[in-house]
Amino acid sequence: MLAGIPALGDAQTTTALVRVVPAHRAEIARPVPAYGIVSSAGASVQSVSLPYLARLVRLRLNPGQAVKKGDALFDVMADPSAVLAHDQALNAAALARRELARTQALFASQLATQSQLDTARKTLRDAEQAAEAQQRLGAAGGTHTVTASFDGVVMQLNASPGDQISAGAPIALLSRHTVDTRAANVLLNVDPAQVGVLRAGDAVTLRPLAANVSAAGAPGRVVSVGAAIDPTTQSVVVAAFVPLDAQMLPGTRVAATIQADKGEHWVLPRASVLRDAGGAYVFQVDAHQHAHRVAVVPRVEAGAQYGVDGPLTPGAPVVSVGNYELTEGMAVTIDGAHS
Repeated sequence: MLAGIPALGDAQTTTALVRVVPAHRAEIARPVPAYGIVSSAGASVQSVSLPYLARLVRLRLNPGQAVKKGDALFDVMADPSAVLAHDQALNAAALARRELARTQALFASQLATQSQLDTARKTLRDAEQAAEAQQRLGAAGGTHTVTASFDGVVMQLNASPGDQISAGAPIALLSRHTVDTRAANVLLNVDPAQVGVLRAGDAVTLRPLAANVSAAGAPGRVVSVGAAIDPTTQSVVVAAFVPLDAQMLPGTRVAATIQADKGEHWVLPRASVLRDAGGAYVFQVDAHQHAHRVAVVPRVEAGAQYGVDGPLTPGAPVVSVGNYELTEGMAVTIDGAHS
């Protein structure tokens, strides 16, 4: 028997044939469709450059190519001026070491002062620091091979063999295989009418649009929701992070389903929920096979189902077919199979 609702006796003679579903609570979300393209997380894109002037001798990579940490990217030859600065720093350090050794010998023979010894030591420290800086720059003579410092994908090449490369100029752009869930790597277009229900953190499932790809949905999360309509697409851009696989490389066009307004509610078929001047309601059947009207508030619409709130009795049947002809307390006959 429904709590607080008395069962009616045999005075009720009209009986309606109905179908029912059990009242149960579960998580339900409103699916919002979206379309977009896989990009590279902005925070994961890094440029590959040189700290010195050089000439590009050979490229060992192509746009779109996957690379592993340590893979050769390209060969360069430092400009003679950069090589000269490198060699001069090393020679200056070697000279400072010899000068310090000579000054120490003179100091031991009382032919040099403490001040001269301190000056020689400082000169060596300065020369060694300059030499270390040049060593880190790596502008040594001959051909030098630059390697990848992380696993990633070649997004762009900005130079060709034979080009003179300025210090700091990007030669290539690499996209790191990121696991930073705060960095969006998918840009989705969403109907402005549906954006109001979306929030950062909403679950999203991605599928490639390519006809010859039958990949399982890739799960992810919404990172940010746009606050303006794109004048070209007339949609709102929603950024998401989705761990990608070999079937969803940067540039892949995708369809997505965003799970909005997710929460725990009474989950019922749409047909169970009726409306009149008093609001939304359902009919729930008590242990004596009588139907009782229960007011509900629809919270989530998900295809053929509603997520509603209201004082329903857990497990008690809710009428899903035949409810239009019911009145409060009406006797019902439940059709054999539950829908």
